[in-house]
Amino acid sequence: MTDALVLSGGVAKGAFEAGALSVLLGAEGAAAAHIDVQRIVATSSGAVNGAFAASVLHAGVEQAEIVRLGTLWIEEASFGQVFEPSLAGILERSGASNEERIVRILRRAIAPAAGVAPIDLRIVVASLAGTIAPLGGTPATTYERVLAFDGTTFESTEGLEAMFRAVTASAAFPGAFTPVPLELDGRTVPCVDGGAVNNTPLGYALERGADIDRVFVVSPQPRVPTETRHDEHGFGLITHLADMLVEERLYRDLRNAYESNAALARLAKAVPDEGLRAQVLDALGWSGRKPVAIVEIRPGTDLPGGTFDAFFSRDLREQYVASGKAAARTWLANVSSA
Repeated sequence: MTDALVLSGGVAKGAFEAGALSVLLGAEGAAAAHIDVQRIVATSSGAVNGAFAASVLHAGVEQAEIVRLGTLWIEEASFGQVFEPSLAGILERSGASNEERIVRILRRAIAPAAGVAPIDLRIVVASLAGTIAPLGGTPATTYERVLAFDGTTFESTEGLEAMFRAVTASAAFPGAFTPVPLELDGRTVPCVDGGAVNNTPLGYALERGADIDRVFVVSPQPRVPTETRHDEHGFGLITHLADMLVEERLYRDLRNAYESNAALARLAKAVPDEGLRAQVLDALGWSGRKPVAIVEIRPGTDLPGGTFDAFFSRDLREQYVASGKAAARTWLANVSSA
């Protein structure tokens, strides 16, 4: 079975994903569920987790090394180690911090290494300049960009540096971080948090070119929030609106995935002839599409603390990592008992 990982954003709550990945990609996941990840799609803080996971998968050392990701979040994701005040950003009101400290963390965590396994990493960023793309036969503007990296990225310093910049751009939460300049289409373009345009990019995990059987969607947000009251003023309102946008995109992507699976099942029953069914799928623009198992790894209840609180609390970061491990183990236990 070939798997894909979809890693959403969550700012400091990205530590939840680190805990989940340490179980899914470690010995527990390998033994119980035969997880074989060949594609990772990530955005925002999930891009940090995706880059690390891709590096150990490509090197073939995930069972021994993935545990370092949780340690990285606990030990190094403090405010003083992540944020570096930017005077220019503050004066220009483009962001309070630059991305340099995150780049340094990534450099310490991921070194060039020869690979033994294929990996396809896709990082979503939001381009402030936009990109012209065809829509219905005429040009239109899109602000979502997907940057692709393969195994060769992880084998050289130059490849890693380009990926590090893409990761920091994807994680550059507006206001907290200044936009990160990236070279896109032959020009330098300021880019920010990919969660602004697509926080859980499920569709990219299922694109043509990868024969995916199962997709793990890892998110620090519960399916149904248990907290019903939210701050309606100031920064609390801003972060709640951000959470709403995140969850709405995730809801729609998951709905589309489940509906697609149901439609494919109905089509298989209605058109049992494989050759004819392939023609129907081609006419619908679904050539090669097949039902894909969707596995959601999410907390059962709201994680404690706000969007940024864990940057100021080691205890919260430890709780998030532990919660991610617990969520992944719950799924593995269900698989083992099935």
